[in-house]
Amino acid sequence: MVLKPKSKLKSGSKKSWAWSLGISKLDSLQRALKKLTPLQRKSISILTGFTLLVYFLSSLFQLRSGSGKVYPVEHGYYQNEIPASRQFIFPYIEHGSVLREIGIKGLFTLRTELNGESKFVLNTQDKPLSDDEKKKTTDQILLVKRSFLDHGKLVYRKESNHPEIVIVTLIDFENYPVDTIVDIVQNRVDYAQRHNYGVYVRWIQEFIPLLKSQNPHASYEYIKPLIMRAAMHAFPQAKYLMFVDQDAVIMKTNLPLQQHILNPKILELGLLKDKPVVPNSNIKTYKHFQTAGTKIIVPQGPDGVFDLSTFLVSTDLYGKAFLEYLIDPLFMDYDWPSFESSLGHLLQWHPQLLKRTAVVSNKIIAATYDPVKGFAAPGPDAKPVMHYTEGDLVISLKGCKQRGSCASDINTFYAQTRK
Repeated sequence: MVLKPKSKLKSGSKKSWAWSLGISKLDSLQRALKKLTPLQRKSISILTGFTLLVYFLSSLFQLRSGSGKVYPVEHGYYQNEIPASRQFIFPYIEHGSVLREIGIKGLFTLRTELNGESKFVLNTQDKPLSDDEKKKTTDQILLVKRSFLDHGKLVYRKESNHPEIVIVTLIDFENYPVDTIVDIVQNRVDYAQRHNYGVYVRWIQEFIPLLKSQNPHASYEYIKPLIMRAAMHAFPQAKYLMFVDQDAVIMKTNLPLQQHILNPKILELGLLKDKPVVPNSNIKTYKHFQTAGTKIIVPQGPDGVFDLSTFLVSTDLYGKAFLEYLIDPLFMDYDWPSFESSLGHLLQWHPQLLKRTAVVSNKIIAATYDPVKGFAAPGPDAKPVMHYTEGDLVISLKGCKQRGSCASDINTFYAQTRK
């Protein structure tokens, strides 16, 4: 059949035409091979066989030696990292007043985008100041600034006696006096030293370049998964990370987490089963939740809203996926009403994470302080209360900013732990 240049073929005819072309090409190839001399055909056969042998051996070698691909060295937010000598990583608290004077504009580079928007940026290739450079530098302001920028590069890589649990906290040099920040950090160190845990503390201002809304106070809640992911990288052999809000104090410092919230029997007592994940939701926590598979522990207040004053995340695949989902720019930069609502969305629509997330009463790890009701332990015949009372692990000072009492409350309750 002879085709006209502009003839239109039906779909079935197109397949037949393609098949005819394939057959004709194969016939032409066979005729060409017949014209070759026996020596030429033998040479082609040897070359083809050799090529197939090389391909087979290279594939076999790659299977034995790995993929054969070379990946860059794993790193956190910074490519240049500093080995930490101790398992307690926290900044120089005494620099707080100087950092307040320097201000955010003096700490980061401000870059103007093509659309005219100006944003602070993080120099991921920034090299830390060496010990020799520190000794030669007499500019104290520069040393404080470099200490701030280099703090996030610290990682703890010692394999022996590596802590299984790391206490994570954000601190704020703009709104808290130095003595209050000292109490916050010392409280974590006191608890960690007693149970051989690690400590990972960062200034909230360090994360400003990673935020869409570069106001650290308005975006404070969204920084929590960022620092938790950084802590996971800084302590690669830890099994659990426990975030403790700066407006909270660990009160029962003699109680290890292994005997408390990480104990399946204790966890079972605090579980909220068959409860809406968020208020008025049709999606509920699992009625038959298996505590053995717990990877994430999140408290919920009596109002059904997540209370992220304190929460725990494992460092395995599920804990990592949980944090990286929350910090993904597509998810984090969405206009959520609150961070709690973003977390609620995540757990409602990802059952693989929900069935590994223990939603517990905030009384068990983040009991809220009520200045009206006080904190005296209830009597044996008294009804259970949801606010903080003596004997609870952590006191959450949620609402202290509205009361204007954060610093005094922190100082007061920390002093009680020292008695």
